[in-house]
Amino acid sequence: MKDRIKKASRHTNQNEGLIFEKSSPGKARVRMPPLDVPAADPAKALGANHRRAGIEGFPEVSEIEVLRHFTRLSTWNYAIDLGMYPLGSAP
Repeated sequence: MKDRIKKASRHTNQNEGLIFEKSSPGKARVRMPPLDVPAADPAKALGANHRRAGIEGFPEVSEIEVLRHFTRLSTWNYAIDLGMYPLGSAP
């Protein structure tokens, strides 16, 4: 068996799935407290042409799953404090 060269990485897993793959119907979302001010009519405030009845296609994930997912993705970005950044070093 040939020796495999592993990619040097500080990430344990760079195969982060899509947020849509984490979705499952009925997952808990943020529950907002009841309004303490009178409710506004969206059709009147926005106009009937600018109002949607609903939003389809969004993943059903919990708030903590969203935070963890995007935090893991953000660690893939290059950070100047984690490696050499040779800006301006060219002759």
